[in-house]
Amino acid sequence: MVKVQICVGSHCSLVGALNILETLENLKEDYPEQIKIERVKCMDRCGDIKNAPVVKVDDELLTSAQNQVVISKVMERVE
Repeated sequence: MVKVQICVGSHCSLVGALNILETLENLKEDYPEQIKIERVKCMDRCGDIKNAPVVKVDDELLTSAQNQVVISKVMERVE
């Protein structure tokens, strides 16, 4: 199972975390037993807003995360 933690704090939400979350939730519908999504209030990485949004895929921390990169990392682990 791929564990994805996504920061939904104010900085991360402002710069795209909610879009990534929505995409992940849609992807999880296709892989319900293989993806676990956890919303996290803060990962203490976006004091500098250019690090936001912050996403963790298993043990890999992604700062300035982009939708395509996050989905790619998840799919690498699902397949």
